[in-house]
Amino acid sequence: MFFRRIFNWVFYGHVWIALAATALSLLSVRLVYGPPYWASEWPVLLFVFCATLGVYTMHRYLSWQRAGERPTSQRYEIVEIHPQASLFIGGLSLAVAGGIGLFFIDALWSSLLWALPITVFYLTPPIKGWRRLRDLPYVKVLWVGIAWSIVTVEMPVQMISDLIAESYARDNQGIICVFGGIGTPQYPFGTENIVRLLFTMSVALLFDFRDVVLDRSQSVKTMAGAHPVLTRWLVTAILMGCAAIVYSSYGYEDGTRAGLIGAYLAGIGVAWLTNEGRSENWYAVVVNGLLLAPPIAYLLLSFWGADAGAGLG
Repeated sequence: MFFRRIFNWVFYGHVWIALAATALSLLSVRLVYGPPYWASEWPVLLFVFCATLGVYTMHRYLSWQRAGERPTSQRYEIVEIHPQASLFIGGLSLAVAGGIGLFFIDALWSSLLWALPITVFYLTPPIKGWRRLRDLPYVKVLWVGIAWSIVTVEMPVQMISDLIAESYARDNQGIICVFGGIGTPQYPFGTENIVRLLFTMSVALLFDFRDVVLDRSQSVKTMAGAHPVLTRWLVTAILMGCAAIVYSSYGYEDGTRAGLIGAYLAGIGVAWLTNEGRSENWYAVVVNGLLLAPPIAYLLLSFWGADAGAGLG
Protein backbone atom coordinates (compact mmCIF):
# COMPACT_ATOMS: atom_id res chain seq x y z
CA MET A 1 0.00 0.00 0.00
CA PHE A 2 2.82 2.40 0.90
CA PHE A 3 4.64 1.79 -2.38
CA ARG A 4 1.40 2.17 -4.34
CA ARG A 5 0.89 5.58 -2.75
CA ILE A 6 4.43 6.62 -3.60
CA PHE A 7 3.94 5.32 -7.15
CA ASN A 8 0.71 7.27 -7.56
CA TRP A 9 2.13 10.52 -6.20
CA VAL A 10 5.22 10.29 -8.42
CA PHE A 11 3.58 9.21 -11.66
CA TYR A 12 0.03 10.51 -11.28
CA GLY A 13 0.80 13.45 -9.01
CA HIS A 14 2.82 15.00 -11.87
CA VAL A 15 6.20 14.74 -10.14
CA TRP A 16 7.50 12.54 -12.97
CA ILE A 17 6.52 14.94 -15.75
CA ALA A 18 7.79 17.92 -13.75
CA LEU A 19 11.14 16.13 -13.40
CA ALA A 20 11.10 15.51 -17.15
CA ALA A 21 10.54 19.20 -17.89
CA THR A 22 13.31 20.10 -15.45
CA ALA A 23 15.71 17.61 -17.02
CA LEU A 24 14.93 18.89 -20.53
CA SER A 25 15.58 22.43 -19.31
CA LEU A 26 18.92 21.33 -17.87
CA LEU A 27 19.73 19.76 -21.23
CA SER A 28 18.93 23.04 -23.02
CA VAL A 29 21.06 25.11 -20.65
CA ARG A 30 24.02 22.72 -20.79
CA LEU A 31 23.93 22.42 -24.59
CA VAL A 32 23.87 26.21 -24.97
CA TYR A 33 26.19 27.30 -22.16
CA GLY A 34 28.02 24.18 -21.02
CA PRO A 35 28.68 23.36 -17.34
CA PRO A 36 27.55 25.96 -14.77
CA TYR A 37 30.82 27.87 -14.46
CA TRP A 38 29.15 31.22 -15.01
CA ALA A 39 25.87 31.13 -13.12
CA SER A 40 23.89 28.87 -10.79
CA GLU A 41 21.28 26.71 -12.50
CA TRP A 42 19.11 25.92 -9.48
CA PRO A 43 16.74 28.97 -9.65
CA VAL A 44 16.02 28.19 -13.30
CA LEU A 45 15.43 24.48 -12.71
CA LEU A 46 13.27 25.14 -9.64
CA PHE A 47 11.18 27.57 -11.68
CA VAL A 48 10.55 25.00 -14.42
CA PHE A 49 9.82 22.20 -11.94
CA CYS A 50 7.30 24.26 -9.94
CA ALA A 51 5.66 25.76 -13.03
CA THR A 52 5.17 22.32 -14.60
CA LEU A 53 3.99 20.70 -11.37
CA GLY A 54 1.60 23.59 -10.71
CA VAL A 55 0.06 23.73 -14.18
CA TYR A 56 -0.47 19.97 -14.51
CA THR A 57 -1.78 19.59 -10.95
CA MET A 58 -4.24 22.47 -11.33
CA HIS A 59 -5.34 21.15 -14.71
CA ARG A 60 -6.12 17.75 -13.20
CA TYR A 61 -7.88 19.33 -10.21
CA LEU A 62 -10.02 21.68 -12.32
CA SER A 63 -10.89 18.91 -14.80
CA TRP A 64 -12.07 16.74 -11.91
CA GLN A 65 -14.06 19.59 -10.35
CA ARG A 66 -15.78 20.57 -13.60
CA ALA A 67 -16.67 17.06 -14.72
CA GLY A 68 -20.40 16.45 -14.69
CA GLU A 69 -19.72 12.80 -13.92
CA ARG A 70 -16.58 12.47 -11.81
CA PRO A 71 -13.86 10.49 -13.64
CA THR A 72 -12.86 7.20 -12.04
CA SER A 73 -9.68 6.39 -14.00
CA GLN A 74 -6.39 5.91 -12.19
CA ARG A 75 -5.01 9.31 -13.17
CA TYR A 76 -7.79 10.99 -11.15
CA GLU A 77 -7.29 8.81 -8.07
CA ILE A 78 -5.06 11.27 -6.23
CA VAL A 79 -7.28 14.29 -6.79
CA GLU A 80 -10.34 12.22 -5.82
CA ILE A 81 -8.79 11.03 -2.54
CA HIS A 82 -6.79 14.19 -1.77
CA PRO A 83 -8.55 17.15 -3.42
CA GLN A 84 -7.38 19.70 -0.86
CA ALA A 85 -3.79 18.47 -1.00
CA SER A 86 -3.87 18.63 -4.80
CA LEU A 87 -5.18 22.19 -4.70
CA PHE A 88 -2.54 23.18 -2.15
CA ILE A 89 0.33 21.59 -4.10
CA GLY A 90 -0.82 23.13 -7.36
CA GLY A 91 -1.33 26.58 -5.86
CA LEU A 92 1.93 26.57 -3.90
CA SER A 93 3.92 25.38 -6.92
CA LEU A 94 2.50 28.15 -9.09
CA ALA A 95 3.19 30.70 -6.35
CA VAL A 96 6.84 29.60 -6.09
CA ALA A 97 7.24 29.66 -9.88
CA GLY A 98 5.61 33.09 -10.01
CA GLY A 99 7.88 34.41 -7.28
CA ILE A 100 11.01 33.21 -9.07
CA GLY A 101 9.68 34.46 -12.39
CA LEU A 102 9.31 38.00 -11.03
CA PHE A 103 13.08 38.16 -10.55
CA PHE A 104 13.53 37.27 -14.23
CA ILE A 105 10.64 39.21 -15.72
CA ASP A 106 12.89 41.17 -18.10
CA ALA A 107 14.17 37.89 -19.53
CA LEU A 108 10.81 36.08 -19.52
CA TRP A 109 8.17 38.59 -20.58
CA SER A 110 8.38 37.90 -24.33
CA SER A 111 8.11 34.14 -23.76
CA LEU A 112 5.23 34.61 -21.32
CA LEU A 113 3.29 36.51 -24.00
CA TRP A 114 3.12 33.19 -25.87
CA ALA A 115 3.20 30.62 -23.08
CA LEU A 116 0.46 32.04 -20.84
CA PRO A 117 -2.29 32.39 -23.50
CA ILE A 118 -1.53 28.95 -24.91
CA THR A 119 -1.63 27.36 -21.45
CA VAL A 120 -4.79 29.16 -20.31
CA PHE A 121 -6.78 28.79 -23.53
CA TYR A 122 -5.67 25.17 -23.94
CA LEU A 123 -7.56 24.46 -20.71
CA THR A 124 -10.43 26.97 -20.91
CA PRO A 125 -12.18 28.65 -23.87
CA PRO A 126 -11.20 32.31 -24.48
CA ILE A 127 -14.89 33.24 -24.70
CA LYS A 128 -17.89 31.33 -23.42
CA GLY A 129 -19.23 29.12 -26.18
CA TRP A 130 -15.91 28.98 -28.02
CA ARG A 131 -13.69 25.92 -28.22
CA ARG A 132 -10.59 25.40 -26.14
CA LEU A 133 -7.35 25.12 -28.10
CA ARG A 134 -7.21 21.40 -27.27
CA ASP A 135 -10.63 20.93 -28.89
CA LEU A 136 -9.54 22.16 -32.33
CA PRO A 137 -9.27 19.22 -34.76
CA TYR A 138 -5.87 17.54 -35.08
CA VAL A 139 -3.77 20.43 -33.69
CA LYS A 140 -3.88 19.66 -29.96
CA VAL A 141 -0.33 18.29 -30.12
CA LEU A 142 0.94 21.47 -31.77
CA TRP A 143 -0.02 23.60 -28.75
CA VAL A 144 1.65 21.10 -26.43
CA GLY A 145 4.85 21.19 -28.47
CA ILE A 146 4.94 24.99 -28.60
CA ALA A 147 4.35 25.32 -24.86
CA TRP A 148 7.01 22.75 -23.99
CA SER A 149 9.61 24.29 -26.31
CA ILE A 150 9.00 27.69 -24.71
CA VAL A 151 9.14 26.38 -21.14
CA THR A 152 12.07 23.97 -21.55
CA VAL A 153 14.23 25.85 -24.08
CA GLU A 154 13.38 29.54 -24.42
CA MET A 155 12.72 30.35 -20.77
CA PRO A 156 15.61 28.52 -19.09
CA VAL A 157 18.16 29.72 -21.63
CA GLN A 158 17.01 33.34 -21.33
CA MET A 159 17.04 33.10 -17.53
CA ILE A 160 20.59 31.75 -17.50
CA SER A 161 21.58 34.48 -19.95
CA ASP A 162 20.26 37.03 -17.47
CA LEU A 163 22.17 35.40 -14.60
CA ILE A 164 25.41 35.38 -16.59
CA ALA A 165 25.03 39.07 -17.40
CA GLU A 166 24.47 39.84 -13.71
CA SER A 167 27.47 37.73 -12.73
CA TYR A 168 29.75 39.69 -15.06
CA ALA A 169 28.34 42.97 -13.81
CA ARG A 170 29.10 41.97 -10.21
CA ASP A 171 32.65 41.15 -11.24
CA ASN A 172 33.01 44.65 -12.71
CA GLN A 173 33.11 43.26 -16.22
CA GLY A 174 29.89 44.80 -17.44
CA ILE A 175 31.64 46.33 -20.46
CA ILE A 176 32.70 42.87 -21.60
CA CYS A 177 29.15 41.64 -21.10
CA VAL A 178 27.67 44.42 -23.22
CA PHE A 179 30.20 44.58 -26.01
CA GLY A 180 31.57 41.05 -25.95
CA GLY A 181 28.20 39.29 -26.10
CA ILE A 182 28.77 37.30 -22.91
CA GLY A 183 25.48 35.68 -22.00
CA THR A 184 24.16 35.63 -25.55
CA PRO A 185 22.74 32.16 -26.31
CA GLN A 186 25.21 29.98 -28.21
CA TYR A 187 24.63 27.22 -30.74
CA PRO A 188 22.60 24.98 -30.78
CA PHE A 189 19.95 27.22 -29.17
CA GLY A 190 17.87 27.70 -32.32
CA THR A 191 18.21 24.06 -33.31
CA GLU A 192 17.08 22.87 -29.89
CA ASN A 193 13.93 24.99 -30.17
CA ILE A 194 12.96 23.14 -33.34
CA VAL A 195 13.99 19.71 -32.05
CA ARG A 196 12.17 20.20 -28.74
CA LEU A 197 8.99 21.28 -30.55
CA LEU A 198 9.06 18.17 -32.73
CA PHE A 199 10.08 15.80 -29.94
CA THR A 200 7.36 16.89 -27.51
CA MET A 201 4.80 16.84 -30.32
CA SER A 202 5.70 13.20 -30.98
CA VAL A 203 5.16 12.34 -27.30
CA ALA A 204 1.85 14.22 -27.32
CA LEU A 205 0.75 12.22 -30.36
CA LEU A 206 1.31 9.03 -28.38
CA PHE A 207 -0.73 10.39 -25.48
CA ASP A 208 -3.65 10.85 -27.86
CA PHE A 209 -3.98 7.04 -27.90
CA ARG A 210 -4.73 7.16 -24.18
CA ASP A 211 -7.38 9.84 -24.71
CA VAL A 212 -9.17 8.35 -27.73
CA VAL A 213 -12.37 7.57 -25.81
CA LEU A 214 -12.37 10.92 -24.01
CA ASP A 215 -11.70 12.90 -27.19
CA ARG A 216 -14.42 11.07 -29.10
CA SER A 217 -16.90 11.76 -26.29
CA GLN A 218 -16.08 15.47 -26.65
CA SER A 219 -16.11 15.37 -30.47
CA VAL A 220 -12.41 16.21 -30.62
CA LYS A 221 -10.67 14.85 -33.71
CA THR A 222 -7.13 13.54 -33.22
CA MET A 223 -4.70 11.61 -35.37
CA ALA A 224 -4.72 8.66 -32.95
CA GLY A 225 -8.49 8.46 -33.04
CA ALA A 226 -8.87 8.78 -36.80
CA HIS A 227 -5.65 7.23 -38.15
CA PRO A 228 -3.89 5.10 -35.51
CA VAL A 229 -1.41 3.36 -37.83
CA LEU A 230 -0.58 6.58 -39.65
CA THR A 231 0.00 8.20 -36.25
CA ARG A 232 2.71 5.67 -35.41
CA TRP A 233 4.38 6.28 -38.76
CA LEU A 234 4.13 10.02 -38.19
CA VAL A 235 5.77 9.70 -34.76
CA THR A 236 8.47 7.53 -36.35
CA ALA A 237 9.11 10.18 -39.02
CA ILE A 238 9.22 12.99 -36.45
CA LEU A 239 11.70 11.16 -34.21
CA MET A 240 13.87 10.29 -37.21
CA GLY A 241 13.67 13.96 -38.15
CA CYS A 242 14.88 14.97 -34.68
CA ALA A 243 17.83 12.59 -35.04
CA ALA A 244 18.60 13.90 -38.54
CA ILE A 245 18.53 17.54 -37.39
CA VAL A 246 20.92 16.82 -34.52
CA TYR A 247 23.18 14.80 -36.83
CA SER A 248 23.45 17.59 -39.42
CA SER A 249 23.44 20.68 -37.18
CA TYR A 250 26.30 22.76 -35.84
CA GLY A 251 26.85 23.10 -32.10
CA TYR A 252 26.72 19.49 -30.90
CA GLU A 253 29.90 17.75 -29.76
CA ASP A 254 30.38 14.28 -31.22
CA GLY A 255 29.60 12.40 -28.00
CA THR A 256 26.54 14.51 -27.30
CA ARG A 257 25.34 14.16 -30.87
CA ALA A 258 25.50 10.35 -30.78
CA GLY A 259 23.73 10.15 -27.42
CA LEU A 260 20.88 12.43 -28.44
CA ILE A 261 20.41 10.64 -31.75
CA GLY A 262 20.17 7.33 -29.89
CA ALA A 263 17.67 8.78 -27.42
CA TYR A 264 15.37 10.04 -30.16
CA LEU A 265 15.54 6.84 -32.19
CA ALA A 266 14.80 4.76 -29.07
CA GLY A 267 11.40 6.43 -28.91
CA ILE A 268 10.39 4.72 -32.15
CA GLY A 269 10.12 1.36 -30.39
CA VAL A 270 7.85 2.87 -27.74
CA ALA A 271 5.69 4.41 -30.48
CA TRP A 272 4.99 1.03 -32.06
CA LEU A 273 4.22 -0.54 -28.68
CA THR A 274 1.69 2.18 -27.85
CA ASN A 275 -1.98 1.72 -28.62
CA GLU A 276 -5.45 2.47 -27.28
CA GLY A 277 -5.48 -0.70 -25.21
CA ARG A 278 -2.42 0.11 -23.13
CA SER A 279 -2.87 0.68 -19.41
CA GLU A 280 -2.66 4.12 -17.85
CA ASN A 281 0.59 3.06 -16.20
CA TRP A 282 2.14 2.65 -19.65
CA TYR A 283 1.48 6.29 -20.46
CA ALA A 284 2.29 7.63 -17.00
CA VAL A 285 5.61 5.80 -16.70
CA VAL A 286 6.90 4.84 -20.15
CA VAL A 287 5.53 7.46 -22.55
CA ASN A 288 6.19 10.29 -20.10
CA GLY A 289 9.57 8.69 -19.49
CA LEU A 290 10.48 9.27 -23.14
CA LEU A 291 10.90 12.93 -22.22
CA LEU A 292 13.77 11.95 -19.92
CA ALA A 293 15.68 9.99 -22.57
CA PRO A 294 17.63 12.91 -24.15
CA PRO A 295 18.74 14.53 -20.86
CA ILE A 296 19.69 11.14 -19.38
CA ALA A 297 21.76 10.37 -22.49
CA TYR A 298 23.48 13.75 -22.13
CA LEU A 299 24.18 13.34 -18.41
CA LEU A 300 25.55 9.81 -18.87
CA LEU A 301 27.89 11.01 -21.59
CA SER A 302 29.00 13.89 -19.37
CA PHE A 303 29.65 11.44 -16.53
CA TRP A 304 31.70 9.22 -18.81
CA GLY A 305 33.78 12.19 -19.91
CA ALA A 306 32.31 13.03 -23.32
CA ASP A 307 32.80 16.68 -24.28
CA ALA A 308 29.12 17.58 -23.87
CA GLY A 309 27.95 21.13 -24.23
CA ALA A 310 28.98 24.56 -25.37
CA GLY A 311 31.26 26.98 -23.64
CA LEU A 312 31.51 30.73 -23.33
CA GLY A 313 35.23 31.09 -23.43
